[in-house]
Amino acid sequence: MLKDLYKKLMTETSTQIGDVILKYLEPIKSDDVELYNICAELLLKKIGTFETRAYLMRFSFEACSGKQWTDEIKHACAAIELELASMYYANRIFDEKGGKKILQKPNIQFIAAMITRDLASQALTHGCSKLDYEKFIKINDIFDEINKTFYIGQFFEIEKNVYSDTIELDWDKMLELYYKRNYGVNNSYFEKIAIIGSILGDGTKKQISALSEFAKNYGMAIQIINDIGDFVPPEHNLGTEEKLSEDAYSDIRHGKFTLPIIYTLIKGKDEERKLLIRALKNQATTDELLDITKIVVNNGAIDYTKKIVSDFVKKAKSHLSFFSDQKIKDLFDEMCFISYSNRYYKELNKFKK
Repeated sequence: MLKDLYKKLMTETSTQIGDVILKYLEPIKSDDVELYNICAELLLKKIGTFETRAYLMRFSFEACSGKQWTDEIKHACAAIELELASMYYANRIFDEKGGKKILQKPNIQFIAAMITRDLASQALTHGCSKLDYEKFIKINDIFDEINKTFYIGQFFEIEKNVYSDTIELDWDKMLELYYKRNYGVNNSYFEKIAIIGSILGDGTKKQISALSEFAKNYGMAIQIINDIGDFVPPEHNLGTEEKLSEDAYSDIRHGKFTLPIIYTLIKGKDEERKLLIRALKNQATTDELLDITKIVVNNGAIDYTKKIVSDFVKKAKSHLSFFSDQKIKDLFDEMCFISYSNRYYKELNKFKK
């Protein structure tokens, strides 16, 4: 029953937010249809799918206000998804993702990132149109902080959290850099979405704090799961709207540190470390990359990483105890189901000896 309600609310959120997003995209057609198709590409693919961030915004509002979301909140939710698209377009450039056709014109992705960011600001302004000036400024500052923190996270991902710069670091230092990167590129976004939704819902300080802590830890779990997905071979990876199956092993090929990589470098056997280092230097063959998948599945790296995901989810859920309404707790709790069962886990299990 709860799962059915959660799916209903997710679908409803996605459908209605999709309609709002289309209204912001539509004027671009009058400038150039090709430009419209470029800016709308990811957003059109997501309409009708589960949009977790928009749902988090909506339900943070409803949990604090005790009311159903309004048209203004729908525009704020649309802003969150437009901002996410902006991040993904930029990330394609940084990580060289999205397929050969897209990578042939990286400047176009930059343009799409800038335009969708501006559309996100427009949508947020509309969503805050009935607020007093002080509250509007506070939300706008938080929204701007999302963008700044994301690009700081990208800096750490590109320049700091890579094998060439961290080869001499110990376990604790590697983890510190990894979590700093994660906060910037993902869980800060979840945290601030919950804060904005709570403020829009006139949440108390305790409500805002509880939901922001839930979202921050939930966002960390989601990012780590995404990093696990990097080890799923292309033929086993269906991909997502933002991440193509051919982007498998992208983190490894770019020398980036994720938990399974850190675990294997520190605790793996000599031959495992040597092969992984070849891959981090982008010197591994396709067959060797598949061997690395088999290694991290069987040497404890994936199991260790899944435990860390579970720990962050438990920490996230612990903050829900503040709410007395069981329905609210249950619907937020249902968001966490992906941490227990998802297609990345299922596909990697096929490589267990």
